[in-house]
Amino acid sequence: MRIITLALSATLLAAPAFADNHMQREGMNHGEMDMEGMSQGSETHSGMDHGTMKHSDMEGIHTTATINSIDGNTVNVSHPAIPALRWPAMTMDMTLLDGAEMGEIGEGDEAMLMLEQGADGMVGIRAIMPAE
Repeated sequence: MRIITLALSATLLAAPAFADNHMQREGMNHGEMDMEGMSQGSETHSGMDHGTMKHSDMEGIHTTATINSIDGNTVNVSHPAIPALRWPAMTMDMTLLDGAEMGEIGEGDEAMLMLEQGADGMVGIRAIMPAE
């Protein structure tokens, strides 16, 4: 009987600690987590917080991408993993940075992107050209 009482007491005393830990996780900023190697499944880029990413070595990161759509300054692309940014392969909307160079590309084309951090701290497209 004493063991049951001790076990029950330990469970009751631990419950608030577990609840508090769960509450702390609900407010987590996942943009600060190292997501390398984590599958994004069918998730899109729009839910990710890139404002907290460190981009000090960002100048001129290059990647290939398939152009899905172009709407003004927004280009929807599907790109492979970009290790320099710790991004998995994904489909996402990207903004053309002010003064971005844009070659003759259209929907469905394979392209080469040069990515840089914009004035707002977000990664954007500095140049987009047809893939060779």
